Amino acid sequence: LKALVWIVLFLMILKLVCAVLLVDGLREHWDTEMHTGDHPSGNPYVVGDFFGTVGQALFTLFQIVTLESWCMVVVRPVVH
Repeated sequence: LKALVWIVLFLMILKLVCAVLLVDGLREHWDTEMHTGDHPSGNPYVVGDFFGTVGQALFTLFQIVTLESWCMVVVRPVVH
């Protein structure tokens, strides 16, 4: 049981680090290209809606990890 607690804690910390890196990395791309209106999808705020803050990125990563509508809700709007 103790090992399970450590594994869950490690995965939560790993997910938090990934969320912070995603927000930081995508913010540069989002600030330079998305607000200029040159985004091919025509919706410049898609990436910011999913990865704009650490909380949003954590929720999006949770959707992806649990496979809860990740394809239709997360991947398609961000890719297109």
